Amino acid sequence: MLAEPLAALAGAGATALIGAMATDVWQGARGGVVRLFGRGGEERASTIGAQLDEDAVLVGRTDPDAADEVRAELLPVWRRRLLLLLEEDPGSEGGLRELVAQVRGGLPAERQVWTQHNTARDHGTLFAVQGGSLHYHRTAPGELPAPDDEDGPGRAR
Repeated sequence: MLAEPLAALAGAGATALIGAMATDVWQGARGGVVRLFGRGGEERASTIGAQLDEDAVLVGRTDPDAADEVRAELLPVWRRRLLLLLEEDPGSEGGLRELVAQVRGGLPAERQVWTQHNTARDHGTLFAVQGGSLHYHRTAPGELPAPDDEDGPGRAR
């Protein structure tokens, strides 16, 4: 398991990367990520480049109002890939930090910090998590929670 600062770095890297898709700084961001993964070999760099290209096409072809939804779907995928990179090659940390700073600096202000927006409608309940997991167990009114449910009935853990 990686230390929290490295997990945060992977999240920042994924955020900068998907925020750069379909912007003027995309080619620089793409090239930087390919170089980082390329330290694992030319085949790996080529594979990552192809994945980046596919994802950028998805963002670029999506209606601008819906592009953030596509970015939200891509965020955990690239966060996981960057976490694996940092795990396999701890020496890539400095390069990823530099890339995040470079990409963020080139993005318009509204893309420098990308956020996920969640809205519950029509008396709905919404549970959202970025970069983690949520376990919710609902019990019927009056029903006792299972013995291992320390949080009580209908509580998120």
